[in-house]
Order: sequence, then structure tokens, then C-alpha cells
Amino acid sequence: MRDQRRAFLILYMHDVGGDMDFWSRLIGGTGPSASSKQTNLDGPQQRLTTFKRTYLQLQRSWRRGGQKQADPAFGATITPYLQSINRILRDEIHTPAPHLCIQNVGAAQLYVLLSSVGATVCNEQATKEILRFFGLLVDTEEEDFINDTSFADRLIVFVQAISSVVTTQGFDVEIEIAELLFAIAAKLRQQSEVPPAWFRPSVDADPDSLPSASIPVPRSQEFPLVFMLLDYIHYDGKVGDFARTGLLYILESAGRSYKLEKWIIESELATMMASGLGALYSQLSRFATITSVRMHLLTILAKSPLRMPVDQCLLY
Repeated sequence: MRDQRRAFLILYMHDVGGDMDFWSRLIGGTGPSASSKQTNLDGPQQRLTTFKRTYLQLQRSWRRGGQKQADPAFGATITPYLQSINRILRDEIHTPAPHLCIQNVGAAQLYVLLSSVGATVCNEQATKEILRFFGLLVDTEEEDFINDTSFADRLIVFVQAISSVVTTQGFDVEIEIAELLFAIAAKLRQQSEVPPAWFRPSVDADPDSLPSASIPVPRSQEFPLVFMLLDYIHYDGKVGDFARTGLLYILESAGRSYKLEKWIIESELATMMASGLGALYSQLSRFATITSVRMHLLTILAKSPLRMPVDQCLLY
């Protein structure tokens, strides 16, 4: 009976005409669905509009901050904007092209503002969000951020600024810093040569051609990424693992670049690595375990900070 009614309606629609959309919705329920409306709202253009609006809100809040910019409470007020920016970028990375928000970051150099915010604000959560923002841009294959000199300069300024005060923000920030530096080293490892954005040696300059009053460029400014990784090479746990692996990636890249190989040989990198690893290995005694089953421990061992299992350290 239901099929007969549908057939009658179809014939009537063809005979008398009318609103095709109305009859289609009446018969098959094929009108615009809620999911299609949501898709339109989450499209590339709508996402870009939301992204720009959030960025402008962050910019206005930052400029109005004035002398309160270094206040941890002020950092808490701008953290939601930073979280929204990161969430939009993460969502966009997992959607098909075009990625208009990432393109907008590169074209308008929006990372300049976030670098300034991160170098000034004194709030752990805000700092971590900005570190994640730079991490997203490093990981993306679009806009070629890893070879952008302006991007590299702003990232270095930001990381160097927070590294000097990281002890006041917490150990989690150090993990985020080391992970970001490791991600950069991993990206550089994939290239045939380290791009000038990160490595700017002055070793090729002829000393006789330089003015007598010129001041030599410090090694730390020629390849700052290396020295930032060296700051964490003696750490235990994830921070040290990221730093040591990142340095290994850079040393591996030296096999493909004569300039980098020469720079490493002539710099104090080997000495500083040896010093950092020596500091790390000197901590191994803290994790040593007494395996002796003697009935008595020497006084020096009994009073040492070594962790000794109860079942293996029997006293009189």
C-alpha cells in the first residue's frame, strides 16, 4: 500500500509540476541534513575566519596588557586564545587541503607576535601552548617554515628567553623545549644540508678581508640550535634523551656538509659534549644497587645515598 502511494505522488508531481525540492523531501526525506550544515560551518573559509578572529583577540589583549604582560595572572587570561589557535591548526592539519590557516600564519608571519608573547609572559601553561604552536609549524610540510630565516630567528629568540627563566615555570616546560629542539634537528636531518636559516658559519670568511676592528661572531650565534641542545645534554629522562638524540642527528648531518663538519671540528662542541655527558654519567652512582649478600656493610656504604634492596642488604 505504501509503494502505491509513493508511485501515485511521483506521477502527480510529474503531471502537475510544483516545487521539486518539496516533493523530494516529502517522498524521500532528502533535504539538507544537519551534518551537511555542520560541514559548511567547519569548511576551510569558516575555519580561517574563526582563526583570524581568535588571533585578533589575542593581539588586542596583548597590547592592552602593558606592564601586566609579565604577570602570571595576565598570562592565564590569554591562554584560552593560544589554546584555540593550536586547536584550529591541529584540526586543519588533519583535513584535506587547502590549509588556509597555516598559509595565513606564513604569509602574515603571525609567529612574530607569539614569539614576543612567549618571551615576555610568565605563565607555564601559556608558554607550553606557544611551544606547541611552534612545534605544529615545524612539523607541517606546508609553507616551508623550517627554511624560513624569519621563523627560525623568532623561534630562537623565544626559546632562549624562556630557557633563562624556565626554573620558575616547571619541569614540564623543559620537556616541551627539548622536544621542540629535537623536532627541529630531526627536520634538518632530512635535508641534504643544514639551511642557512639555522646554520650561518663565518669560518669561510677570509681574516685578511675583514676590518681590523670587526668583532668575531660567537660560535653560539652561528649555530644556536646546537648550543640550546647542549644545555640539556646532561639531563636525565626525556629531556636528556631528546637533547642527546638531537645532537646525534646534527652530527649525522655533518657527513653531508663540509662546512658543518669543519665548524664542528673547530668549535668547542666536542669538549662541551664530553663535559655534559660526564655530568650525566657521574649521576649513575645514585642508581647503583648493592648486590652483595654479606651480613655486614661497610660504614661508608651504609651511610651512602645508594638505593639498597632490603632483601640483599642484611645487617647484623
